[in-house]
Amino acid sequence: MGRGVELETPVIVAFAAGFLAVYVLGISVVNARRRVRNIHDVDRQFRARRPGWFRRALADVIPQPGREVEGLEQDLKRAGFYGKTAVVEFRATRNFVVLALLLGGLGLAVAAEPGSDLPRPLLIVAALSAVVAYALPRFVLHLQAKRRLDGIQRGLPDALDIIRMCLTGGLPLRDCLDRVAQEVEFFHPDVAVELEVVRRHAEIDSMGKALREFSRRMNAPDVNALASLVSQTERTGTNVAVAVTEFADGIRRQFRQRAEERAGRTTIRMLFPVILCLAPPVFILLLGPPALQLKTFLQEARNPGGVLDTSGYDSSAIEAAAE
Repeated sequence: MGRGVELETPVIVAFAAGFLAVYVLGISVVNARRRVRNIHDVDRQFRARRPGWFRRALADVIPQPGREVEGLEQDLKRAGFYGKTAVVEFRATRNFVVLALLLGGLGLAVAAEPGSDLPRPLLIVAALSAVVAYALPRFVLHLQAKRRLDGIQRGLPDALDIIRMCLTGGLPLRDCLDRVAQEVEFFHPDVAVELEVVRRHAEIDSMGKALREFSRRMNAPDVNALASLVSQTERTGTNVAVAVTEFADGIRRQFRQRAEERAGRTTIRMLFPVILCLAPPVFILLLGPPALQLKTFLQEARNPGGVLDTSGYDSSAIEAAAE
């Protein structure tokens, strides 16, 4: 009976750990779908409820420096997670996975048969899995934020062209943002979302403050320059349409230069696979036949009657002639 209980304990612990892993994975997938994908999702993000005490406590289980938390918040906003609870939900979910892996590995190690070599590998695997579970979500989030930021920078010149046309037609800048967000939503949904967020911030406070928040949220050179340009033109009272047109042309020119720079780097990077993959077959094709011919020549030349055959020569006569 006791032997059966000992055998059932690891199975129960493994089942509980698997259930928690699947449950946390489902929560992560559901939370990942809360990313703002179009302008209609903005209302849902701003109406997000405050997380409960359990999630807040779970988010603080593994302490993080304030600078790292700020970087995490910026990457979440870059990736499209604008909810006020996004940081808490991300940290709570990640800490829950890490703790579940550590506790699951510890439980399996404790439930293992005494005297066996199983606890040590279990603890090592649990520790490595916890480290991966802690670092991997942050890395994936950073890649997602970078990809979305690149898309925003690519779609920004097109949006600025439409803004310039709206400004030329006599619309104020705040109404232009609303109109442009609806027009570019199909082609550049991320740009449309950012313009909608800027418009809502401008309705609450001012356009200059909304643009500064947009610049701080994205922290990209093009966005920073755009925020400074529009704020300066509104302050000085100059024509915003002309400034926006020139800025859009400048962004396109910079984007073309960056593309040419990346193309130049790609050319240099292609040298390594060419040298390592294509050069050996070329050398074999060029040097292989001469090498085989040289080998055949040496073999035939040393045969009797060959060019390198020395059996028919008198060595003493050759030495005397040399003296």
